[in-house]
Amino acid sequence: MNFISLFLAIIAGGVGAGLRYASTSILPTKKDGFPLAIFAVNAVGSLLVGLLTALMANALLAPEVGFVLIAGFCGGLTTMSTFAVESIERLRAGHWMQAGLNIVGSTAVGLLAVGAGYLLGGGPLG
Repeated sequence: MNFISLFLAIIAGGVGAGLRYASTSILPTKKDGFPLAIFAVNAVGSLLVGLLTALMANALLAPEVGFVLIAGFCGGLTTMSTFAVESIERLRAGHWMQAGLNIVGSTAVGLLAVGAGYLLGGGPLG
């Protein structure tokens, strides 16, 4: 990794974080509702990480570009901490169904999205 890749990853992370913030403005969530915006950005980010990883594995994407896009853009777009806080907030409020759907659904969809992205990028799963 070089300084330019690091600088570009920082910029890409800002872009990803900006898109995440915009998603919460477009899909606002009530305290007792399902956190759709964060669910969606985590699913999209997981799909992109799978796709980009496969492209790098197949030498169709330079590792430096992959670093910028995965660690930078996807890292800024997705958020484990907000997912966790939103899940805990729902548990504390007694909204067990929304919390459970968020925890199980986000995990399952994230894994499936990475796998789908990897397949889309031509990566073998077996």
